[in-house]
Amino acid sequence: MDRPLGVDIRYTSEETLKVSDDIELYYELQGDEGPHITLVNNFFIIAPIWRNYIADLAKKNRVLTYDLRNQGASSLKADLDWDDHVTDLLALLDGLGIEKTYLVGTSTSAFVCRDFAARYPERVSGLIMVGPSCTPSDGLKRRATERACINSLANGGTAALWDHLYSLVFAEDAMRAMGAAGYLGLREAFTAIHPAEPLLANLKAALQAAEGPELLARIKVPTLLLLGDQDPLWHEGNAAEAGRLIEDSTTVWLKGVGHLPYMEDSDGFQGAIQNFLDQLARRDAEVAPESRATTAGAEDGADPVVAKLCDLLRIVVADRTDLPETGLADTPLSSIGLESWAFTQLLGHVEEAFGIEWDMDVPTEVFDSLATIADYLHKHHATAVAAVISKEENQ
Repeated sequence: MDRPLGVDIRYTSEETLKVSDDIELYYELQGDEGPHITLVNNFFIIAPIWRNYIADLAKKNRVLTYDLRNQGASSLKADLDWDDHVTDLLALLDGLGIEKTYLVGTSTSAFVCRDFAARYPERVSGLIMVGPSCTPSDGLKRRATERACINSLANGGTAALWDHLYSLVFAEDAMRAMGAAGYLGLREAFTAIHPAEPLLANLKAALQAAEGPELLARIKVPTLLLLGDQDPLWHEGNAAEAGRLIEDSTTVWLKGVGHLPYMEDSDGFQGAIQNFLDQLARRDAEVAPESRATTAGAEDGADPVVAKLCDLLRIVVADRTDLPETGLADTPLSSIGLESWAFTQLLGHVEEAFGIEWDMDVPTEVFDSLATIADYLHKHHATAVAAVISKEENQ
């Protein structure tokens, strides 16, 4: 294939993996070391395209890209359910021996990543949703847009679909920079790599994808929302709502960028993802939950957060003489018999001491003991906790 605008879309290998009786998926692996990152195609790109936008990420990570079923060099099948894409991803990771990975979903493929992360959180190191089509809404606008795309494809072929998509996905600055040559070159590539019938099958399956705030709230892995400030699907209001629903999430905006940040600002796209991975690595190193679990019971002061929580509890129940001298961190709070006012006061002291605000959706098991509270603070309020502890250690 030709290389429009210098974008390499050639298939350079023949690597496929059988994920079911009648489906083989084409895949590529870039990078030799570091954590795994799996990029899930939306319906309008193919695996080779990612090589143009992940060179920096592949220097520090092992990056997996693949074609979905009904796409590129993967198997074609006219009938499919939306969930097939989720089960295909699981089979691909199993077949390649990848036990845990960061997932990157863009546009519609964010639904695949969202559902996979909710169903298999133990397999997901973190979730990166780039210009995701899954917003906190009920999906009315998204489904209307997809039906319009289906009609354009069915009535006018892939060239008509490209005309439909072009102004929707690119920011005005990008359109102006590409000019007519860019538009025509990308249209040529788009029509060359996307046969109409398989693309139509995937678009129709996407209408099955459920949407709603409760589905975002099911995500329990660290999440990055990477958004273009010119993306018509996103604005400050629904981004804030998504951040509230996904309890461990960060939002990064790329200026002057539309629905395709990886194409319009590949440096910003890669930099934001690498920063997210680096922050999680530092957080994991600071938290070291396995180490805390083995030491907290024997010595309450082993973790400064646990020690501070023990001090706060003793302040709240200063009149109690029956608290254990050691092992208080692992003592079930229910066995201590805290009155509701005392428990409320303890949570208030925690908010004040660490500069946080409790979320109303915190699971009840977080409050099983001071150790479980400490684990939660380390995981969900790592920056605030680290700042408080560092300040106290330096005094």
